[in-house]
Amino acid sequence: MIKRIVLTGGPGSGKTTVLDTINKVYTSLNYKVIIVEETATYLIEKGIRPFGDGAINLIDFQELVLGMQLAKERIIDRATEMMNEENIIIVYDRGAIDNCAYVSEEEFRGVLKRLNNVKTFAELMNKYDLVINLVGRKDFYTKENNQARSEEVDEALKLGEKSLKSWLGHKKIKIVLPKDKFEDKIKEVLNIINAELKEKQIKRQEKYLVDLTKTDINLIKQNGRIVHITQDYLMSTEDVEKRIRKVIINGCCTYQLSVYKILEDKTRIIVSEKEIDKKIYESLLEFKDQNTKTIEKTRIYFNYKGKYFYLDIFDNNNHLGIIEINVLTDDNIEIPDFIHIIENVTNDISHYNKTIATNNYSRNLSKLIM
Repeated sequence: MIKRIVLTGGPGSGKTTVLDTINKVYTSLNYKVIIVEETATYLIEKGIRPFGDGAINLIDFQELVLGMQLAKERIIDRATEMMNEENIIIVYDRGAIDNCAYVSEEEFRGVLKRLNNVKTFAELMNKYDLVINLVGRKDFYTKENNQARSEEVDEALKLGEKSLKSWLGHKKIKIVLPKDKFEDKIKEVLNIINAELKEKQIKRQEKYLVDLTKTDINLIKQNGRIVHITQDYLMSTEDVEKRIRKVIINGCCTYQLSVYKILEDKTRIIVSEKEIDKKIYESLLEFKDQNTKTIEKTRIYFNYKGKYFYLDIFDNNNHLGIIEINVLTDDNIEIPDFIHIIENVTNDISHYNKTIATNNYSRNLSKLIM
């Protein structure tokens, strides 16, 4: 088993201390822990920097950072193939997507072109199994433990916000808010990693029906990442659900195949979920369940008070949407006041995407907001 985990957050959010703890704890538990150090800091400490005397252009600097980051990751990936280790945890002090916190997404795509389009934005993001974002706090910020740090405290906190926004759209983001005691922050990070390593559901998914006409969609879009999803269901037995998706994120397409086991109470458990290439996706479309229609929807990922939400807006429905959030079993959920909830539909099969693909969702549910 190899797990690739990104530890991200603004300057001064505690990454160095958390990384040291992760290394000690999981090494003692017989995991092979590989820490991939932050690339930008390494270059800055060598005198290659986008600020101060002898500064180079910011875009040029980002090309160097991303090029070196990807080279390191290729080497680490190759090294893990050579190791005789059953359980490996690779922890990245910032991942490739973190570069978006310092440049616009258009400029980031330009950097990828400079590197001969080694990977698409989506491929870079989807390589990592888990992203843990550490949120900083003013009274904990210091420059003393990192000579490459040049930001003042307010700028550091802003960079932390930008870093988190860069990762919106990743399948698994966990946000760790500031704590009065830093050891509590470390404990939460370890709990998140433990949950990932166990590879079982110790979380719950909450789902709510949303009145889009009374929801501030523009505010959500401004603070989130917009993704378009084309979703189809394949022919299968009654106790199995097979789903394929084309996902467009930041102008890049990825393709996914998911298989679920349908239980007697009609709830689902995931059997497998993987990325596929375009050729396989197109061939699987030939096996589409003709009793279902294609779902076209816009998904907006966003963060609110340390929780990771996403809102689905279906192309054929301009008044009803569905918002979902995955949380640990003992977490409380606070719905933002700019979202108008109609009702909790977490266990309501009529709001499953498979049901929506089978029925006229707009006609059947419009009565709820009349």
